[in-house]
Amino acid sequence: MIFNTQLITCLAACLAALPSATAAPLPRNDSGKRIVLWDWTNTRDAGSYPGLQASAKSIASASKIFAVVNWGTQAPAEIPAGVRFQPMIRSPAELSGNLWQAAVDQATNNKQRIIHYFNEPERAGISVDTAVQFWRSKLLPLRASTGCLLVSPAPASNDQGSAWLADFMSRLSPEEKPNYLGVHFYTNPDTAAEAEVANAKKYLEDRSSTYGLPLVVSEIGSTSRDATSVQTFTQQMAEYMDSSPSVLEYGFFGASRVPADDFVSPAAQLLNSAGDWTTLGSWLLNN
Repeated sequence: MIFNTQLITCLAACLAALPSATAAPLPRNDSGKRIVLWDWTNTRDAGSYPGLQASAKSIASASKIFAVVNWGTQAPAEIPAGVRFQPMIRSPAELSGNLWQAAVDQATNNKQRIIHYFNEPERAGISVDTAVQFWRSKLLPLRASTGCLLVSPAPASNDQGSAWLADFMSRLSPEEKPNYLGVHFYTNPDTAAEAEVANAKKYLEDRSSTYGLPLVVSEIGSTSRDATSVQTFTQQMAEYMDSSPSVLEYGFFGASRVPADDFVSPAAQLLNSAGDWTTLGSWLLNN
């Protein structure tokens, strides 16, 4: 009888120690917390550019990289199988059919897989009503059934984005809150790098104190056209986020052969036109 009582006590303690579906943060065995923002065009063009294939392969041995994100739910075929992939429900299009099934498979087959939800929804015309509806009908049941870890929508770092996020978060009960807060930050192209470093740090610290969640900085970058300014901002912010206990992971924009649009600075590109890592991209992978 004494033995049974001890056994029951031991089992109860073990069960209490197991992580819940909403436990955060994700345990790591890696030294890095950087994510590669691997553009979908790389997958489209990988067969035509050997540089892209070599760059993708090199991610597997990069000392600072924790995972790859491509703004989609299907892992890029050119990324080595051993590299973590984090799916993103970028828009309502990824909430049904094969795209949704890919996210479900990732969550089901990988313990505590991180799932990103909605990329700058306020700019994409996604209402808070719609975001909350799908969060409750799709994302929360997925977390409950698989133990995946959910990142909140990541709006732009402006007043509109902040208002959208505040509305979204205010509608969730404590049990419905995300595991991590999605954050974006881009600089003003004409502001000095040192000032933008201070602005970025304050923005991240404000987000952390406001919502009390670990931060997933799923996009950050300098939009300056001056290479020295871009390098200063990138290296100082990377070093800050590497050491910040409030930042779970972060990714600089972006890994593509050509800038995604006129907003993105050519000086901030992490890949060159041939698909090889730029000096800045190589630094982020390994330094």
